[in-house]
Amino acid sequence: MKTLEELKTDKTTFSIGEAISDGWGLVSKYLGYYILGAVLTFAIGIGVGIIPIVGGIANNLVLSPCLMGGAIYVTWRISKGIGWTDFGDMFKGFNFLGPIVISTLIQTSITVILMILFFLNYLDQIIELFRLGQGSDVFTNQEEIKDLFIQMVNPESVILFVILMFALMLISVIWAFKTHFIIIYKMQAWPAMDMSRRLATHNLLPLIGLFIVLGFIVLISAIPCGIGLLFSLPLVIGTTYSAFAQITQCERADEMNEDMFDFMAENKQP
Repeated sequence: MKTLEELKTDKTTFSIGEAISDGWGLVSKYLGYYILGAVLTFAIGIGVGIIPIVGGIANNLVLSPCLMGGAIYVTWRISKGIGWTDFGDMFKGFNFLGPIVISTLIQTSITVILMILFFLNYLDQIIELFRLGQGSDVFTNQEEIKDLFIQMVNPESVILFVILMFALMLISVIWAFKTHFIIIYKMQAWPAMDMSRRLATHNLLPLIGLFIVLGFIVLISAIPCGIGLLFSLPLVIGTTYSAFAQITQCERADEMNEDMFDFMAENKQP
């Protein structure tokens, strides 16, 4: 496994095709666990989401990121030949609760700020749409509502929207590996985000291409009643990990820490 100092200057890139192939090879070994984990995550999310306001915040800032951390943890173990020996390992991300929540909060805050800045350009129209759409007036104000929509959809707004989407994708790309660094390198939130940015900067075009390909796969898999997501989401986890592993060589067993030795010792017990 490359050291952090090596990664700061390393310009190793990765292969998109290899990432997808190796990623599927990793998750397919324990696909049943991944699917069961996805179903359980969905069920927990629905249960917590019932709680007004707090539920949504808990889902987005704590539950989903920590469960994703658990998925990265087990995928890392699989790549090292240790395997997914205990289904409860999917909750290992909660062992890194502080860094995961802080890094997620930072990324979410920047995303929300960018979206607010975009919609501020249309604040007057949004307020007017809200006024026209109140109660029974929504049926009598159809022409006014239509005209407002036409005013909002113009070349300038389309360009701004495209810029916003590109900025949001760029944020996702540069911090795509933040949780990997938190889980695998046991880093704190901001150092992990900074290292993710460094790796992403050296691999910007491949990562954008990878995200576009995975986005299409997830979109297509969601068409048949969302059932395909049970297979495409594990693929996303495995593929992203594989890209990270190609750069950092974190699957190599030459610099394992004590925790990893403990894992291997457990597996050797009768």
